[in-house]
Amino acid sequence: MGGSGGGYSISRGELLRLREEAEERTRQGLLDAEVNQMLGQELARINDRDTAAIGRYLDEISEALGDRVEEFDHLQFGGSVAKHTYVDGLSDVDSLVVLRDAKLGDLSPAQLRDRFARVLRERLSGADVEKVTVGNLAATVHYRDGTEIKLLPAVHKGDRLAISSMDGESWKTIHPRSFARALTEVNQEQRGAVVPAIKLAKSVIAGLPSEAQLSGYHVEALALNAFKDYDGPRTPKAMVARFFDRAAEAVMAPIKDSTGQSHHIDESLGAAGSHARHAASRQLRAVSDRMNSARSSQDWRDLLGS
Repeated sequence: MGGSGGGYSISRGELLRLREEAEERTRQGLLDAEVNQMLGQELARINDRDTAAIGRYLDEISEALGDRVEEFDHLQFGGSVAKHTYVDGLSDVDSLVVLRDAKLGDLSPAQLRDRFARVLRERLSGADVEKVTVGNLAATVHYRDGTEIKLLPAVHKGDRLAISSMDGESWKTIHPRSFARALTEVNQEQRGAVVPAIKLAKSVIAGLPSEAQLSGYHVEALALNAFKDYDGPRTPKAMVARFFDRAAEAVMAPIKDSTGQSHHIDESLGAAGSHARHAASRQLRAVSDRMNSARSSQDWRDLLGS
């Protein structure tokens, strides 16, 4: 007496669906590998600076300032040597220079910056230096090879350090290491994957319209928010995609400045939900959407301007 078999039967349509899903997983895996390789090459390009020469320049500056300086602090996430950054936060500066003379604290920020720049011009007279310029916060040493090193002068105000305010007119006391410590901790928790993601994000943002030209400090604060509880893949592709997805939301609200330099890191964007914040959010969301819909490594190269 025969009986029906107990085997599992699969329809033609289901078989086709499973095949398409497998092909899509394979395609996505190949794309991920190709994009991660390309982003690794981009990171190498971003990091491809003559570190020996930069170290020599910083040593020469420190030696030239010599008796004028109490502390010459290379900031961990400094950025003027990297392209497309500009000074509006401690993390956009290569070195915080704490000046020794207590009387300098009686000067206005503008007077201090001018005096600081004059000393740099007098003492950095080598053939490598093209010029020294002064902004609202920092002095920049421009070298003939294209390197720019931004130096932020600071003075003691009582038992605290003070630098120029954002408008260059008054003094602001600061905690220069508080933000760097927090970012370092998150970077360590994510096995060193956060700093490369920040560098890639800055590279993408450099090519965006003016309303999305966030400062280096702001980008790092957004990264701190994006990765503090992250438990996904730590590949460059996944990390930078995560950054833009979260940043598009986080940019809508002000971020407190833990260094004390200003009340908020992103004061220039105004209050929560401002027109400027909506404009920045739209640009960041557009990048996130392009990353999610990218079908080739060339789509990612276009985002990076490569």
